[in-house]
Amino acid sequence: MIITLAGHNSFKFQTGGLTIATEGPESGASRMKPDILLRTAHGKVDLPDAGFVVEGPGEYEIQGVEIQGIAPFTYVMKAEDLRIAIVSEANVKILDKLNRIDIVFVTQTDGAASFIRQIEPRMVIAPQAVAHTIAKELGAEAETMDKVTIRKKDVPSSGLTCVCLTA
Repeated sequence: MIITLAGHNSFKFQTGGLTIATEGPESGASRMKPDILLRTAHGKVDLPDAGFVVEGPGEYEIQGVEIQGIAPFTYVMKAEDLRIAIVSEANVKILDKLNRIDIVFVTQTDGAASFIRQIEPRMVIAPQAVAHTIAKELGAEAETMDKVTIRKKDVPSSGLTCVCLTA
């Protein structure tokens, strides 16, 4: 899976011929046309054209990618044997649904570090400003990258790795 920051705090995942994107909090109409768009922002914004838009709670299986919408704007995605949480707000009411997470993606700092401690992922990926703040609060170093290519075997078996994605 190849993961990049698509701008406006949105992420782009490329897996098995699919492009999956998250909507950032300030997304505007984009030239990117993902196969799957995960709605992660509050308020009305122009969404990019997408083959399938996932909005809120529910269970979805789209071309081999399993997506569970847990609460407004929070998802657990399973692709390439990775369990990925996309979290737009630190909502303690959903903690019990975020178990066995390999990678968590966050776009804001408010309460994120303590929330991440409770999820116990092996990797945190966030945009630049968010990643450095969270890494400092978690006592970890944030490795800066423009993209990350990851497979299940690349996820550390212990400890926590922070990745700072830059656009």
